[in-house]
Amino acid sequence: MNKPLVYLTGAGPGDPELLTLKAKRVIGEADVIVYDSLISTDLLKYARKDCEIIYAGKRSSNHTLPQYSINELLAKKAKENKIVVRLKGGDPFLYGRGGEEAEKLHEEDIDFEIIPGISSSFAVPAYAGIPLTHRDYSSTVAIVTGHEGEHKEETTINWDNIAGASTIVVLMGYKNITNIINEIIKAGKDENTPAAVIQEGTTAHQKVAVGTLKTIEKEMRSEGLKSPLILIVGDVVRLRQRIKWFEKRPLYGVKALITRSTGKASSLAANLKKYGAETIELPLIEIIQKSRNIDENAILKSIEEINRYDFLIFTSANAAEGYFERIFSAGKDLRILSNCKIISVGAATSAELRKYGIIADIFPSSSEIFSQDGIIKELDLLYGATNIKGKNFLFPQALNISSELPEYIISAGGVLTNIPVYETILPPESVENIANLFKDFNAANPPVNLITFTSYSTVENFIKCVESAQEGLLDILQRTNADRRCGIRFAAIGRKTAEYAFRFGIKSDIISKDVNINSLTEEIVNFYKEYNAL
Repeated sequence: MNKPLVYLTGAGPGDPELLTLKAKRVIGEADVIVYDSLISTDLLKYARKDCEIIYAGKRSSNHTLPQYSINELLAKKAKENKIVVRLKGGDPFLYGRGGEEAEKLHEEDIDFEIIPGISSSFAVPAYAGIPLTHRDYSSTVAIVTGHEGEHKEETTINWDNIAGASTIVVLMGYKNITNIINEIIKAGKDENTPAAVIQEGTTAHQKVAVGTLKTIEKEMRSEGLKSPLILIVGDVVRLRQRIKWFEKRPLYGVKALITRSTGKASSLAANLKKYGAETIELPLIEIIQKSRNIDENAILKSIEEINRYDFLIFTSANAAEGYFERIFSAGKDLRILSNCKIISVGAATSAELRKYGIIADIFPSSSEIFSQDGIIKELDLLYGATNIKGKNFLFPQALNISSELPEYIISAGGVLTNIPVYETILPPESVENIANLFKDFNAANPPVNLITFTSYSTVENFIKCVESAQEGLLDILQRTNADRRCGIRFAAIGRKTAEYAFRFGIKSDIISKDVNINSLTEEIVNFYKEYNAL
């Protein structure tokens, strides 16, 4: 039985990669997570599948749960012998009301731990290229809340003292921005002091307005900046023009939807993040290695009779994993494959084979044809259609897969045995996830501006989810893809995937030359470099 424990945890300023290692660990241990609106929901993917996840809201005066209710909720869940993670934007003790929650837990005699987080007070300026201190400009920093508690009858902020700091950082100040600026000037700060306002810092939606205390509100409204934002006042703002870095990355401002398999870390997401994109990973394929639809007896028979096969074909890493798992479960080892030539479809599958100590005998010689077409060309080159006549091919693959390779082998006189070793299904939560993502779709401000497809299955399942989530949503996406008013782009891995997507009316703006993740990444980066240069 768990000992009741609450972790008051800082989730960082918005960029999900700014989460501490300890915070990531406790998220994975939690029975219950209570989170606020300003955290990246990407962090919730570290939670267990059976974790109870509760949204507490908390944006200025718009709270899904008021603070006293959150305090009671934390205590209640802990008393149920649960490990509770209270996930708060930034740092829990810096204007995060973590102190109030800790007081409640102390009163209830509930154990708790504080896990500090990276505060937006210094992380957001850093992403905007504004150092809070600098030997030539600033040696003192004041961090101020722009939104005091409603229970206070008058302000307790001593602006005369605050104005004496070299750098002033005001958090949560959008609602009171006019009054805050007036108070700073009134307290003695020169109205020509440089100032900056940063909206949604560290995320793909980061926007920055720069001016002086006299002009910054006008600049902010001219740029259309909204809450959540941070105001920075001081000479350090002058440094932004020289050392800003975040907006210079080629995928700055790109929010990409990465379709992938459940439980698989996305190398595409990792690649795009390096170039400045914000990513949402959406599992659209769940791999089932063993199911009632898979004939285990047929797989076992193929293993027992493996010596009669001349070629063993793998067109996916999942097929390799599934078949070798059955070999080892049957008490065999890789020596049984000594009579087979191993065929691999490409780099990812070859990498999976190498985990078992196998280097493929046959694989596409060019990365441009890492596909079943590539295998056909390679077989044709090495053997010619006539020389595979009468040869036995074993093809472990996914259930109900459509393929050009079997047709080629059979038409050339080869003997083909297809053995399904895994099944792909649409994860049951995917439709709900798509519905939530595209809820209240606004073409002028879409939830993502890049959607990626890395296989036929991701295309097909995306279409299924969209059609199930909202009537007419597919038509809307097709129209916006055609006229580009919403700025959504589609990227496909290889020509074949792009052609398959086009069957559903989706035209791919970006098509990788090679059928691999690195090539797709390169094409995406090149596309946006050219697009941003226009």
